[in-house]
Amino acid sequence: MNTKAESYVRQGVTTSVLGACGRSCAPVFEATKDLLIKDIIGFDARLQVTWRSFRDYLNEFEKRGTAQNIAALVAHNAVRIAVLGYDVRAPTRDELDEMRALVKECMEAGAIGLSTGLAYPPGSNANIEEVIELAKIAAQYDGFYSSHLRGTDGDYLAGTVEALQIGEKANLPVHIGHFCGFFGNSEETERGLGMIRAARTRGMDITCDLYPYLAGANPLMAFFPPPIFNRSWNDLVKDFQEPSTRSQLSKETCDSDLGAFWLSKPETLNRIMLFDLYAPSNRAYKGKTLLDIGKLKEMKPVDAALSVLADEGKDMFNTGVICQWMSEADNFSVYREPFHMVGSDGIALAPYGELASFKFHPRAYGTFPRVIAKYVREHAILKLEDAIRKMTSLPANRIGLQDRGRIQEGFWADLVIFDYNHITDRSTYDQPNLYPDGIEYVLINGEVVVKKGEHLGRLPGKILRREHNA
Repeated sequence: MNTKAESYVRQGVTTSVLGACGRSCAPVFEATKDLLIKDIIGFDARLQVTWRSFRDYLNEFEKRGTAQNIAALVAHNAVRIAVLGYDVRAPTRDELDEMRALVKECMEAGAIGLSTGLAYPPGSNANIEEVIELAKIAAQYDGFYSSHLRGTDGDYLAGTVEALQIGEKANLPVHIGHFCGFFGNSEETERGLGMIRAARTRGMDITCDLYPYLAGANPLMAFFPPPIFNRSWNDLVKDFQEPSTRSQLSKETCDSDLGAFWLSKPETLNRIMLFDLYAPSNRAYKGKTLLDIGKLKEMKPVDAALSVLADEGKDMFNTGVICQWMSEADNFSVYREPFHMVGSDGIALAPYGELASFKFHPRAYGTFPRVIAKYVREHAILKLEDAIRKMTSLPANRIGLQDRGRIQEGFWADLVIFDYNHITDRSTYDQPNLYPDGIEYVLINGEVVVKKGEHLGRLPGKILRREHNA
């Protein structure tokens, strides 16, 4: 646990939401613990799981202390892994009841809602009926539904329709993570935004977030079709490493809609860049696109990708890519919407110690200063007060905080003092672990944590458990 949360606190983040996109460190079943740890990208060897329940997980934060406030979602991946592992099938009635009971237990422990990551396994193995049943439990506890949409194959509009259906059938608010169309397709972005506007007009409570960058980060495995994962964990690693089986996996991938979209076209292959690799034999490929790696290996790019993953072995699910799939014009369109809020889609890191080896997307260090520097000061897409609302009161309202997100008598003093003329992000894709400029002071629960841009090491954060009316 990164108790100081430096990359977030030093960009002015006073409260973080854990468990987004379907991923969380709890609940934990002993039989499937290793699978859950593998699902927490990049922390497999460094994550020491000493808890089992969601309640114990939150209690661990309180025991160790935290610089920022913490709220947490029930993560669908964690619930599904606990009961089904990575099985590509619907749960039996008894298994679904077990999953429902786990969501109930997490909500009663103070979770703020249910999250899914339906674009990658094991979340992608679930059908809509399963998610609706779990979302109904979250609804009973005044929670909301948050989703990384199904639609990594490019059809994110179908994912939007699915998210709306889940919200309507489970009768709870919906939040869509990092919402934007692919490859500058402004028509699709507008259609997606139109779906949200229409849903809000008919009374649905739906919001979205988007970070201020043109590239996202994903596991490389997310671009392979779900049926590939219908194998045990050990068998899957062996299949990737066996040349004859890998040839069949390549055919399955190319024959699938998902593989055909992402791994068969130069225009998409040239946008997928490897950045998080573990095997020494793969280090030369860091920062190169799948198109480049195919040329270097003298293979079809899909075969080159499979070869890279085979060399990663047990770390194949942790192999990360940077995907350049958004346009500035589409980002501007999303940011202009009143139902959009700023979200980093990142994790709390630090450029020293154990976390220094984990080079993530620059959004982990620069998201919020970047919005003010680029979208307010440089491009005038937003007024400053609108940008601040998208970072404070709007997300506070979304996650159900009644006494945070505004400067108001009786509210907790979570405050950021910044220099408007100098605030800017410094992190880049080549150097993602650079702190921003212009954040002068950060107060959390009335205590100064950042002074003159420097973290004081204090841990005044609180675990913000949702009070429910079930």
